[in-house]
Amino acid sequence: MNLHPQGWLYMKSSIIVLALLLALSPDTHAQQVKTNFLIHLETLPVSQAQELRDFNRNLKDYVEGWDWVNEDLPESVNLHIEAFLAYRGSIVKTQYAAKLTASNGLDIKYLDRWWFFEFERDDLLRHDEVQFHPLTWLIDFYTQIMVGHELDKFDEFGGNDHFDRAKRIAEDGRFSREYQRGWDERLELIEGIIADEFKPFRRIRFLFYGGMALQKENNNTEASAFCRQAIDILVEQRRRNARDGNIKTFLDAHYLELADVFSSESSSDVYDTLIRIDPDHKSTYMKYINKLEH
Repeated sequence: MNLHPQGWLYMKSSIIVLALLLALSPDTHAQQVKTNFLIHLETLPVSQAQELRDFNRNLKDYVEGWDWVNEDLPESVNLHIEAFLAYRGSIVKTQYAAKLTASNGLDIKYLDRWWFFEFERDDLLRHDEVQFHPLTWLIDFYTQIMVGHELDKFDEFGGNDHFDRAKRIAEDGRFSREYQRGWDERLELIEGIIADEFKPFRRIRFLFYGGMALQKENNNTEASAFCRQAIDILVEQRRRNARDGNIKTFLDAHYLELADVFSSESSSDVYDTLIRIDPDHKSTYMKYINKLEH
């Protein structure tokens, strides 16, 4: 399914104008990555919990103080990581284990079951793409993934370079002698993201966010056209696999925006389609159908 050339050009110009406005304004210049680390220490021994009392701040400074992309972004990339730490003992350095979730706080979320790392209070977190570090490389891995998903919003498959970087991190992490557990799963995760089978979902987000950008420019006709293409892909993906969790995740995050973008439609066809693929939010779509009938 191809984008209408005029709509493509308009959307691209809208995004470029928005990016320029934000970049030129000193008050709204976007930070590259905005983080929310919630690392729970309640299950640790008292001494280790005290040692890690600044851990969330250290991780935040590590990510937010680094340039992850070469250009200014229209808005910050959101990275949310929550983990419950467990104490594994201390040989040379204190070792920890955790399950974690990494998300953008909206429509992207991953569960990571096997995070093992070592850390002492005086350790300085450094960015190093050569020397493996079980703590920083995991943070780098998920940051690159979230940056990739963010760039996919503004350019079709625009996150490829960052997904490739995440893949290289996972590939190298597998060769760690002491901390290799979990990296096979992370490699499988990133390979799934860059696989051809996942491209339809990347296009869905590109079309949807393009539609939202056009709606902000009060170009409702083009906005609804872009979102209709996203829905067409959702319909096809649901036909192929009605239980695909990516469909539910996307619709749970964006059903209100989708309902609103079609509010000026002359018929209920698109809402009927949304009800068919997203029955969980039927009541919302019905409210918009009732408004059309009046």
